Amino acid sequence: MKNYYEEIRDVMKEKNVSIKDLENNNIFSKNVFYTYTKYNPSISVIVRLANFLEVSIDYLLGRTDTNKFKRYKEKQENFYNNLIKVLKEYNVSFYRVCKDLNISDSNLGRWRYGTKPKLEMLISIADYLQCSIDDLLDLE
Repeated sequence: MKNYYEEIRDVMKEKNVSIKDLENNNIFSKNVFYTYTKYNPSISVIVRLANFLEVSIDYLLGRTDTNKFKRYKEKQENFYNNLIKVLKEYNVSFYRVCKDLNISDSNLGRWRYGTKPKLEMLISIADYLQCSIDDLLDLE
C-alpha cells in the first residue's frame, strides 16, 4: 500500500494551505492529518480535500503533473455506475477486472448499493484501466 501523505502535504504547500486552514474549514483535524502517515484517507476525505484545494484527485495523489480540476460531488453515490460506464468505454469485462484485481463478489454488491471502495482499490482500478480517477467519481 502506497501512502499519499507526502503528496498531499506537497500540494498543500504549493497552495499555501496549512493544517490549521483544513481544521478551520472542517476538512480534517491536525491529529487526523498525521494518521495519514500510516493510513490513507477515505474517498470522502480526499473529495473534500481536493475540492478545498481546487485540484484533481489524480493531481493531489501525484498520479499526474497536470491539474485538471473539476469540482467533485460531496456525496459519491454512483461509483458502481461510473465503473460500468468506463468498462464499456474501454471494452473490458467486469469479470476480467474482478479476476485480475482480485475483487470479490461481496465488494461488487456493496458498490452496487452505494458503498465506495477504499482509496487503494479506487487507484488500482484506475491504474488497471489506465483512466483518470475522475472517470470513476461523480463530478458536479
